Amino acid sequence: MTNLKENKIEYIVTITQNILLNTTFGLLGLLGFIISGLAVISGTIGHQVTHKIIKKKKFDSLLSILFSFYFIGRFIGILIVLFILSYFIMGISLKFNIYLYGAISIVLSYSLFFTVFFSVSLLGTCLNMFVLNYSYSRDPAHDNESVNIDKIFDGIRIDAVTALMNGKFNVSKEEFISALWDRIESDCPQEYQEEVKRKCKEYYSIED
Repeated sequence: MTNLKENKIEYIVTITQNILLNTTFGLLGLLGFIISGLAVISGTIGHQVTHKIIKKKKFDSLLSILFSFYFIGRFIGILIVLFILSYFIMGISLKFNIYLYGAISIVLSYSLFFTVFFSVSLLGTCLNMFVLNYSYSRDPAHDNESVNIDKIFDGIRIDAVTALMNGKFNVSKEEFISALWDRIESDCPQEYQEEVKRKCKEYYSIED
């Protein structure tokens, strides 16, 4: 009966050591994945993108994303050390304690599942970082393209309305410019009047 019990304990120890050893190798590969992921993400965020993020006061959010890689990397490193220590402790000829074995198994299993699910969630973080990098690295000229088109269209539309009204009511160019000049002096804020008048002279080719 004693030999049978010792054989069962030896079988449990052997199986547990194999699980600990294989899991340790898997965690080493996962740690390499985390380190390479952090290196790629931090390398793709250029100076221009970082500057724009700082201007929008979202630099702390960026640091929190990068810190999540550092956190799980450090957690995996500690977990690897615990698995290696458990492997060697299981090989020492000590009295088998089923309660201590169960408690350590639960803690290590929970830590392992936490590491796996946290690492999987970082895949979504990588996608978000790609979108963030694309959004902040766009050329401002492309962002203003539609605005410039709207301004051009508004200018052409106003010119067309002006030409039509002048032709219908037989308003001369001089009368129109004089009325426009009066509106600038009465409606335009004082600090912008000189600039608007200069723009008006350039647009309608008015000589001083």
